[in-house]
Amino acid sequence: MRVLMVQRGEHAFVSPFRQVQLQDEDVIVVAATRDSLVEAMKADPAAMHPRLEDQVESPERWLIGGQVVADVMVPPGSAMTGRTLEEFGFRYRHHCIVVGIQRRGRLLRQRLTEIRIEAGDTLLVQGQLRDIRKLRGDHDTLLLEWSAEEIPAIHHAVPAGLIFLAVVASAATGLIPISVGALKGAVAMVATGVLRVRDAMRALDRQLVMLIASALALGAAMQETGGADFMAETMLAVVGHSSVPIVLSVFFLLVALLSNVLSTKATAVLFTPIAVGVAKAIGAPVEPFAVAVVFAANCSFASPVGYQTNLLVMGPAGYRFIDFVKVGLPLVGLLWIVFSLFAPWFYSL
Repeated sequence: MRVLMVQRGEHAFVSPFRQVQLQDEDVIVVAATRDSLVEAMKADPAAMHPRLEDQVESPERWLIGGQVVADVMVPPGSAMTGRTLEEFGFRYRHHCIVVGIQRRGRLLRQRLTEIRIEAGDTLLVQGQLRDIRKLRGDHDTLLLEWSAEEIPAIHHAVPAGLIFLAVVASAATGLIPISVGALKGAVAMVATGVLRVRDAMRALDRQLVMLIASALALGAAMQETGGADFMAETMLAVVGHSSVPIVLSVFFLLVALLSNVLSTKATAVLFTPIAVGVAKAIGAPVEPFAVAVVFAANCSFASPVGYQTNLLVMGPAGYRFIDFVKVGLPLVGLLWIVFSLFAPWFYSL
């Protein structure tokens, strides 16, 4: 940022500013890039909002959450042309404020409220998302859709951080289950005003909810119909006459692949008794097969339904199902090869 002028009441100071000592109520006129202005608004929103002498609207309006900045161009024939922002009543018409004006690269050494708008000017405006969207239907302005950027509500950082730490601490100490703690944390975020109910509802991914429900149903079906037992019996029918290391290797691969469908916990619970049965059927020790279940059940990298963390990052990161397959399958294959080579040597099979 470069300071262009410091206005104090009716007097204006211009460069050089060596002898100027800032006082309360001074207005600093600066030249800056859009990114610099946005960063300044993120760091100290109160320094950028207008001082409302008429007090018709509270300054707190510009400090609450959900603030968005966007570029608005003044088209030819606009009613704003030749008038100042106050004369046009921009703030009252649109419930947005102008925090910067760009005019074909020229430096404007005036307060924003004293600049007469010209066609072609670009205004950097701030307001609630719903108010910014309403500018689309206004004939006096042209909203540049690609320019919208949300401003984080810095003043909510402390309560949000405390709630987050409380949830983590309660789960880490075992005071309450993590699912209960997370739900209470979400309620606290809404109750303290950190998060609005509408934003919280918008964060719910319907596809993710359906995916979780489908995975639970599939896992229940596999258990109730004996599908997992059938797979284990089919495996024994195919490789049951082979050596113990080969049966162990195939069993590991079967459990690893199913862990990406049934989830880690369901696979471990379901295949532990099956592992014991397979070991006894081929006359092998039970321990390597039990260990195979432990490691293979945690190979849930190849699908988003395999583990909770996969689902948590899927929505915010914009991942697709195929992304997990591309990265997870090679990792599952690597662990399968390592286990198949190391386990027979370790257990002297």
